[in-house]
Amino acid sequence: MLLARKDVIDLLEEIAVWLEIKGENTFKIRAYTNGARTLQMLEGDVVELILSGDIGKVKGFGKALVEKLTEFATTGKLEYLETLRAEFPESLLEVMKIPNVGPKKVQRFYNELEITSVDELMAACEDGRIAAMSGMGAKTAEKIIDSVERMRTNAAFFLFPDARAAAEAVAEELRALGQVKRLEIAGSLRRYKTHTKDADIIASTDDPDAVMAHFVGLPIVDVVQEHGQTKSSILVKGGMQVDLRLVGDDIFPFALHHFTGSKDHNVAMRSRAIKMGMKVSEWGLFKTDGDEETLIPCTDEASLFEALGLHYIPPELREDLGEIEFAESEECPRLVTEDDYRGVLHCHTHASDGSESIEDLIAHAHGLGHRYLGITDHSKSSFQANGLDEERLLGQIGKIEAARKSLPKGFTLFSGVECDIRVDGELDYEDEILEQLDFVIVSVHSAFTQSREDMTKRVVKALEHPSACILAHPTGRVLLQRDAYAIDLHTVIDAAVANNVAIEFNCNPLRLDMDWTLWHKARDKGVVCSINPDAHRLSNFDFIELGIGFCRKGWLAPDDILNCWDAKKVEKFFKTRKQPPKPSAAK
Repeated sequence: MLLARKDVIDLLEEIAVWLEIKGENTFKIRAYTNGARTLQMLEGDVVELILSGDIGKVKGFGKALVEKLTEFATTGKLEYLETLRAEFPESLLEVMKIPNVGPKKVQRFYNELEITSVDELMAACEDGRIAAMSGMGAKTAEKIIDSVERMRTNAAFFLFPDARAAAEAVAEELRALGQVKRLEIAGSLRRYKTHTKDADIIASTDDPDAVMAHFVGLPIVDVVQEHGQTKSSILVKGGMQVDLRLVGDDIFPFALHHFTGSKDHNVAMRSRAIKMGMKVSEWGLFKTDGDEETLIPCTDEASLFEALGLHYIPPELREDLGEIEFAESEECPRLVTEDDYRGVLHCHTHASDGSESIEDLIAHAHGLGHRYLGITDHSKSSFQANGLDEERLLGQIGKIEAARKSLPKGFTLFSGVECDIRVDGELDYEDEILEQLDFVIVSVHSAFTQSREDMTKRVVKALEHPSACILAHPTGRVLLQRDAYAIDLHTVIDAAVANNVAIEFNCNPLRLDMDWTLWHKARDKGVVCSINPDAHRLSNFDFIELGIGFCRKGWLAPDDILNCWDAKKVEKFFKTRKQPPKPSAAK
C-alpha cells in the first residue's frame, strides 16, 4: 500500500478523536494532535522519515508513537487504531465534525441516547431528547441543528485554492491540444471568490467534437454529468464540478466576459449597452437598429470594454460595486501585483508551532527576492501552539539579534511576536517586554463566543496599546469550518486608523481574513493593509499569491499595503506606534 503524508496525519487525527470520545487524559490526546500538526509542517517525505527511523529525532515523537507510525508505514494498518474503532460505531466520527459538538457531548449522546450518526442526532434535537438532557436545554439543540445545516451547506463548496487546482489540472490538459486556440478559467475563480461550488472553463476551437471527447475522457474525470458539442460537465476526483464551454474564436472575448461574471456586473453592462444602442451577451456585442443587429468585432475583453466607452476592468473587480462608473472616467486603479511584495511580517519558527529555524526562513525569504522578514512566534497564552513565555521570548530576541550579524546584503530582519489579546483586551506580556521588540502583532485566539459588544471593546482596547502594530486575522474565521466571531469591524477599522495600526489580510486559504468586501472602504478611511501568509513552514509562503489576488479584489494598490513598502518606511511605521495611544470612539 502506497502511503502519503495525508494518510499518516489522518491516522493520528482519528486516534485523537477516538481517545477524546473515550475520555482519555489530555496529555495522551495531545501527543497525537501535536504529532499530526508537526507532520503537516515538516518538509520532505514524511513516510520515508518514518521508515528510516529519523522520525524519532523530531520533537514530540516518543518511542510509543514512533512504533505505531512504523507499524502503519510498514503494513498500511495499525492494530491500536483497529482496537479503538471496534469500541464505537464509525459514524461517530461524522458527529464529531459538527462545529461546537465536542467529544464530551458525543460521548454523552452515545451513552445516554445511543446516538451514532448525524441523522440520529438531528432527530433527537427535533423531538426534544437533547433539550431534556441534563445541562443541555433547548438552546443547545437549536445550535446543533444550525451547525449541522451549515455543515451540510458548506459541504457543497470548495475553497479557492482547491477549486483552482482542480480547474488548472483540467485546463493544462486542454491547453496542450492543438485544436484549442484560446482557453481561460472563468467564473468565480477568475474573480477571486473565497469558495465555489464549481469551475467554468471557456475555450475557442474549430473542432469542438475532438476537444469535448478529450475533456470527458480525462483521467481526472470521476463522473460525466453532461456531454454536448459546445458544453459538457464533469465531476473530477474529489467531487468538484467543472464545466467546459466551447465557442468560435471570434466569440471568445464575449463568452469569457459573460461567464466570468459576476451576474450583477453583467446586468449593469447589459443596461449600459442598451442605453448606447447596443446589446451584449455571451454571443457578442451588437449594434441594434430596430430588428437588425450588427456584430461589433472585438479581439479581446479590453476592446469589448472600449467599445462600451470603458477602460479595462480587471476580473477581480467585476462585482458591480462601482467599477463600471469608475471605468467611465478613468483607468481602474493600479492594483497590487506579486512584484510589489517586499516581505512577510507574520511567520512562526520551531520555537512555537512552526517547523523552520530563523535562518531557514531568512534564506527562503531572500531566495524569493524579499527585502525583509518579521519573526512572530506565538505568545504564552497560546499554549496549544507552544507559545513563548517571557524567558523564551527574550531568548528569541537574542537569536534574532545574532542572526542579524550574517544577513544577506540589503536584507532586514524584524523582531516581533504574535501577541494574544486576552479576554479583557490586555496583551499577553507586560510593556517592558513588548518594548524590546521591533513590532507586535495582536490577535484573538480564545473566548470566541463573547458578545459583539464585548469582543469589539476587547479588540479596540488592544489596538490602543502603544506597542500594537498589526491586527491579525480580525474575525477569527476558518472558511467552511468556523464562522467569524461577533465583532463590529467598522468600529475596529476606525480604531485602527485612529491608532495607526495596520489590519492584516491573512492569506492562509482557510482564513482569507479580513474579507475582501471590507477593504475598499477600509482603504478609503486610511487603513494600512498587511498581507501575510501566517507561515508555519516554507511552503506557506506560496499563500502570498492568494493575498495579492484577494487584495486586488479589494481595490488595493501597493501604497496601501505595508508589505509593499521599503524596509525603512516599514520600520518608521513600527516606531510611530510607540507614541501614547489615542482614545477611539468605541468606548
